[in-house]
Amino acid sequence: MMETNGKSSSAGSYTEESAAAAVASMRVGWNLGNTYECHGKWFDNVRTETSWGNPITSRDLIRYLAKSGFSAVRVPVTWYNHVDSDGTVSDEWLRRVRRVVRMVLAEGMYCIIDSHHDVGAMDNYGGSLFRAERANYEEKKALAADRFRQITEYFREESERLIFEGFNEVLDDEFEWTMPSADEMDVVNYWNQLFVEAVRATGGNNATRNLLLNPYAAGSSEYILSGFRVPKDTTEGHLILGLHTYAPDGFTSRAATWARQTDEFDCLGEEEVERVFLTIGRAKEEIGLPAIVSEFGAMNRNNPIDRARHAEVVAAHSHALGIPCFYWDDGSQYAIIDRNAVKALDPLLLSAMMRAGGAEPKL
Repeated sequence: MMETNGKSSSAGSYTEESAAAAVASMRVGWNLGNTYECHGKWFDNVRTETSWGNPITSRDLIRYLAKSGFSAVRVPVTWYNHVDSDGTVSDEWLRRVRRVVRMVLAEGMYCIIDSHHDVGAMDNYGGSLFRAERANYEEKKALAADRFRQITEYFREESERLIFEGFNEVLDDEFEWTMPSADEMDVVNYWNQLFVEAVRATGGNNATRNLLLNPYAAGSSEYILSGFRVPKDTTEGHLILGLHTYAPDGFTSRAATWARQTDEFDCLGEEEVERVFLTIGRAKEEIGLPAIVSEFGAMNRNNPIDRARHAEVVAAHSHALGIPCFYWDDGSQYAIIDRNAVKALDPLLLSAMMRAGGAEPKL
C-alpha cells in the first residue's frame, strides 16, 4: 500500500508520497547515460542526444526497461549549453527532456531528472555553475536559483513519480574527489539548501515533491558523508540522499590508475564493496534520510562472469539496506542494454542484478 498523507493535489494525477515510500517502491534503476547530458563546443545542440553515439530514446526501449524489472530511470541532463545569454533555458530543450520523462512515467516507473554536467569539472566547456567554493557560490547562487526555478516549474504538474536531483558530482576548484576540505563540503550543503528552497518556491506539486540530494562528489566514503548536512525544508519527509559507488575502482574502471587493476571481481573486490555498504548503512541511519545509490557499474573488459557477479553483489548489499541501486549505462563501455536492438547486451548480468536487487522482471 502506498504511504501517503491521504491528500491528493488538485494538479492532475499527483498524490503526495513520502520519500521513504518512494524509495521502498524502487528496487533496481537504470541511467540513460551519454544522451541528454551530452555537451561540448564542437557539436550542434539540435542533435544533442545522439552526439555521443547513442540513438534517440525510443518508447520501445523504455517499455523494455520496465518489462526487464527496472522500476526507475535516472535521466542525466546538461543545461548550460541550452541556455541563452539572459539565462533562459531553451523551451525546445525542456520539451525534449519532457518527452523522455513522460515515456518513463507512462510505464509506471519513477523518473529522476539529474542536472549533470553543470558542475565544476566542466570548466573547460563553460558549464561550471556548481563548484564547491564559497566565492563561486556567492557569485552564482542567484543564477543557480533561477535555473532551478525554470526547470522545476516546467515539470511542476508531473506526477509524484518524478524526482528532481539538484546536481551531480560537485567538486572544488582543484577537482579533488576524495579529500575536500570541511569548508568545501559545507558549500555543497549550501547548494543543496538553495536547491530545496528554489524548488519549493515554485509551488504546485513541487511543494511536496521528493528531491534527491548529493554530498560532495556524490561520494560514499565515511569522510565525505560526515560532511553532509540535511537542508531545512518547508515540508517533512520528502528528501532523499543520493550516493555513487564504483568500488572496487581498479575493477570498474581502467582509468583508475591509482587502484589495483584487475579484470577479476575477486574476494578482495567483494570485501571492498561490503565495506562501502557498511559505511553507507551507518551514514544512512545517522543522517536520517532514505537513500539511493544513483550510480554504480563496471566497464566491459570481456569478463562477463565477473561483471555479472559485481552487479549481483552490489545489488544484494544495496537491497539488504533498503536502498535502490541504479546501473550506469553509457551505451558504450558500461552498457548493459543495446538501445538500437532493444535487448540485453549481457543477459547474465541483467538477471543476476535483478534477482539480487529484489526486482520482478515481466519478460
